[in-house]
Amino acid sequence: MNAVIFDMDGVIVDTNPHHRTAWRDYYQRYGKTLSDDDFVQYVSGKHNNAILDHLFAGKVLTTDEAKQLSHEKEALFRELYRPVIAPVAGLIPFLQALKAANIRTAVATSAPIENLDFVMDALGIRSYFDALLNESMVSHPKPDPEIYQKAMALLGVDPTDCIIFEDSMTGIQAAKASGAFVIGMATTQSTDELRPFVDDVAHDFTGITLDRLTQLVKVF
Repeated sequence: MNAVIFDMDGVIVDTNPHHRTAWRDYYQRYGKTLSDDDFVQYVSGKHNNAILDHLFAGKVLTTDEAKQLSHEKEALFRELYRPVIAPVAGLIPFLQALKAANIRTAVATSAPIENLDFVMDALGIRSYFDALLNESMVSHPKPDPEIYQKAMALLGVDPTDCIIFEDSMTGIQAAKASGAFVIGMATTQSTDELRPFVDDVAHDFTGITLDRLTQLVKVF
């Protein structure tokens, strides 16, 4: 194992409850409701353009309209999350262990760069990563594996030498399609829901050690 790649929302930070609140507020602005089931099906792990297609079903948005609506929603999310932002339990010690072991790291998120910068700087963890990838760096969002393939190229690693942490089914599909080993983080869905689709599962990083990652790769 030479590299570890992290999704951001639901992996580095448990933002999904706050994204859910922000999207619910945003849906209400346009007279719509967003149930928990709808959040999992239409929002979690999805690119904002796909979410807006669901919100404005039947209406064709211009590129500029979609961009403006997306910016508005993400600004609302950052405003809601800023007072309570915190890393997923065990993240910082795990990042420190990876750095000490000279294992290369990246973040590959479908979020806009403003959210990525917000999380990196609010938590003070930018220095732990060798590459940071956001939505603007790919043409095909998850579940397409492009963002993970680009991350591996930037890190100079092969898929079989890489472990990816993901939480959503859309992200897991992208991670598996890239050829890497995948650990599902049970922040959005339960371990039982994730287990059939990943190589390992975890609730947070407190039980994730380098030995555990090495054994995972050896098994396969």
